[in-house]
Amino acid sequence: MTLEQFLDRFDGLERSVVIVNRTDPDPVLNMLVDTFGDDAVRVVDGRVTAGLRDRRVTDGAGTAGAAGGDRAPALTARELATTGVVDGNGEAVPSLDVEVLRRHEDVPFDGGDPDEIENLVLLMEDDEVVAGSTLAELGDAVLFVNSDLYVTGSRSLGDVDLPSVISGLNDATFTLRGYPESNRQKLLLITISRFIERVAWMAGDGTLRSSFQRLSRIDDEVGTREVYDRVSGTGVDTHLYGVPDRLPADLDAVVHAGNDPDFTDSWFVVFRPPEGPHPAQSDPDTDLERGVEGGVGLLAVETEPRVWRGLWTFDADRISRVNRYIERNL
Repeated sequence: MTLEQFLDRFDGLERSVVIVNRTDPDPVLNMLVDTFGDDAVRVVDGRVTAGLRDRRVTDGAGTAGAAGGDRAPALTARELATTGVVDGNGEAVPSLDVEVLRRHEDVPFDGGDPDEIENLVLLMEDDEVVAGSTLAELGDAVLFVNSDLYVTGSRSLGDVDLPSVISGLNDATFTLRGYPESNRQKLLLITISRFIERVAWMAGDGTLRSSFQRLSRIDDEVGTREVYDRVSGTGVDTHLYGVPDRLPADLDAVVHAGNDPDFTDSWFVVFRPPEGPHPAQSDPDTDLERGVEGGVGLLAVETEPRVWRGLWTFDADRISRVNRYIERNL
């Protein structure tokens, strides 16, 4: 079995990104498409259509259940549509209803005073809103930055955080394309990877397993080298995987080298806490606390040149299975 075949065993949620805007949507739409891709995580232009409320979905544990489950009544796209306002196709056009957002405290939202928002990005599952971020918050994380921030170390570990829309993509499958098909989509993988590295650094214990395709990247990228110096220096049991084109020097980590597809075609960053992955018991306020307590992992596979398929997760079973596969086979 390979990591690609292993990934095929994980069913993922289907979630989409929707723009609720008061300004010209086209530049925002183009940035979102170029960042999130246009496959499993779909980006639409802001029109709201009715979802199938009884549609069967697969949850993070791999079991089928009705959308919404036993949760409280969810915020739906229709609640964000201004009554009587339709587009040329007769479909409702969403508007930013601040009071609706305030009534749904169960929907994670970041970005300050909703009254001052011009552009809001919503994460949807069918027609239910599961998270929201302002364009400014999402822009600071991924839309208005480039990978040089991480390669050079200009954005330190302590600065890495995930807006609610990116956080809400956990357990959602994605397909992302690298250069030249896209200049930006791999930035989502980089951002989530650096977040997991921050979790390990904050935990100061446990095990971190990270792949680099080529191990020379660790020393070639100043920011990456600084991250792993800091993480391994805390006492985290750090394991590095990749093709042995050049081994990292003077780094307190265990290096695993190989040339088979699991080394050449995988991108994983998996943090396992000392007592093993488990659901967070303390109802943590942040994703950082959730990851430190229970574990977090990212697994992506290059299924064809410059095309990555994968997911990231807090699910204890998935983290355990990925960690166990890597530990036994790489």
